[in-house]
Amino acid sequence: MVLATACTRAPGVLVSPEGEHRLSVHDDATGITVVLTTGVWDAEPKQLPNNVAVVHVLVANLGPQPILLAPGDLELRDTRGFRYALLDAGASFDAVDADVTASAQRYDRELERSYDPGRSMDFEPFAAGDDVPRLALPWGTLAPGTQMRGFLYFEPVTRTANEAVLRWHLGDPQHQPLFDAVFEFRVADG
Repeated sequence: MVLATACTRAPGVLVSPEGEHRLSVHDDATGITVVLTTGVWDAEPKQLPNNVAVVHVLVANLGPQPILLAPGDLELRDTRGFRYALLDAGASFDAVDADVTASAQRYDRELERSYDPGRSMDFEPFAAGDDVPRLALPWGTLAPGTQMRGFLYFEPVTRTANEAVLRWHLGDPQHQPLFDAVFEFRVADG
């Protein structure tokens, strides 16, 4: 995907049906919490939200088993059933150790795609520059007692769709389902 250098008008920002920019879901059975925040991109390129849907995500694994973070486990569809591809910037990590501070973790933020893609290959490579790969949510195995954060990038949800649902099919590293984190969005004026 190529970013346009000029855009006449922002395509809108994803918000909850109530207009909130922060959405969260917690599953008591697995101990997994996912928090999404929209409208917070403040990096380079500044025009990125004019060209793609940008969502900040925090995943906390407070449960007893590891979980897989993989690009093929996310599905964004509008109410008409059209799918909007995840744009994969290629960031990945090795299993995070709960005893090591986050600042000491090593992340591979290159486009080598040496990680588990998840349940499907229905996502697109995203070779954007500037801060996009550095700030992307990295893919890998999240150990119990750890968390990971970063940005997700999707094809823009058009104004004509107005509403969309993001389903994150969270599972373990062997692809056994744990639970689906579901977030409902509507498109607000940018």
